[in-house]
Amino acid sequence: MTEREEDVISLDDEEETNIPDVATCQALVEQFASITNTDEACAQFYLQDRDWNLERSVNAFFEARTGGIKVLNDGDEPEVVVTFDSNLVSVLAGGTLSEEAPKNFRFITWNVDGLDDKHLKKRTKTIARIIEKESADIVFIQELVPKTYSYLEDLLPQFVFVVGDTKEYFTAILLRRTTVYFDGHNLIPFTNTCMGRNLLCVEAHIGDVKLNLMNSHLESTADYSKERTEQLKIGFDKMKSCSPNSNVIFGGDLNLRDKEVISAGLPSNCFDLWEACGRRPECKWTWDTERNTNKQFPGRYKPKTRFDRVYLRPSDPPIITPRHFGLLGLEKTSGTQSFPSDHWGVLIHFEVTGKADKKSKACSSDTPSTSQGSHRLKQ
Repeated sequence: MTEREEDVISLDDEEETNIPDVATCQALVEQFASITNTDEACAQFYLQDRDWNLERSVNAFFEARTGGIKVLNDGDEPEVVVTFDSNLVSVLAGGTLSEEAPKNFRFITWNVDGLDDKHLKKRTKTIARIIEKESADIVFIQELVPKTYSYLEDLLPQFVFVVGDTKEYFTAILLRRTTVYFDGHNLIPFTNTCMGRNLLCVEAHIGDVKLNLMNSHLESTADYSKERTEQLKIGFDKMKSCSPNSNVIFGGDLNLRDKEVISAGLPSNCFDLWEACGRRPECKWTWDTERNTNKQFPGRYKPKTRFDRVYLRPSDPPIITPRHFGLLGLEKTSGTQSFPSDHWGVLIHFEVTGKADKKSKACSSDTPSTSQGSHRLKQ
């Protein structure tokens, strides 16, 4: 029987034995109100209609708030999917939904090499463990495939997943439910792509810190430099067009060569965060076949490049400052001879160092990322 069918059963058909005792009902009401930031009357309304099942009631509340799962689909263009794991209630029970902004937050971008089947499940589990160990608040992922998408959803229920397309391989932005507030999303297809590439954009906020998050996997290989440069320019133009009171983070596996950045024209008020954080040489090469042996190249020459980059256009006035740029995934996955990916992950620590202009203050009283729903979209 479906949930809809259960909901239309008449009260006369329900047995009194389905109702918990008074103490249990009160505890469920208090849990519901705490998770959803509502009052006890609202909690009773949802719980009574769903046999006092807390998970179903919370899920129904968040779906009603937003009209269900958001899917952005323009004809034959790739779709954006926002998914929400069924473990929502148990995860939130162990966290705190606070309206007070943290004084810092952590960002990761990582090409997880989902196209390589070798030790795929073990490698993906390692990546999930690292993401949680580093207490990341925002994660950009590239080269996600349906199988690794499913693995990560199961392993990281504390994150909302916003996914650009769900076919072959694609990108995703992960937002930690208890710190990052989801405001909206958009997908910009690259009309010149031969590889199904696009620009995944998410609007969010952390307290007063308004964010425009832009994740992409630009066209690969040296032969597609022209297409990649055009795609990079689209990203830079998008950064310039965002509201000045928003902090814009654009990054991912951009497959870049320095000459392409010069050709595309990095806006004057935007910064390469590896450079801004001190140009540490040990963190320069994010795809390094001398150190990372997942991809084998014959001969003595072992290529290394700075494919994975992150750019920041700070708000006006500035409110966040990057404090640390490091690499992740430098140890091999346990029980294998493989690193978690052929790319190193990039970790950036941000400090909230200023206050937003009150005229443009983000609404910190919104429900956090959980407010967008509570069902996983079945493909």
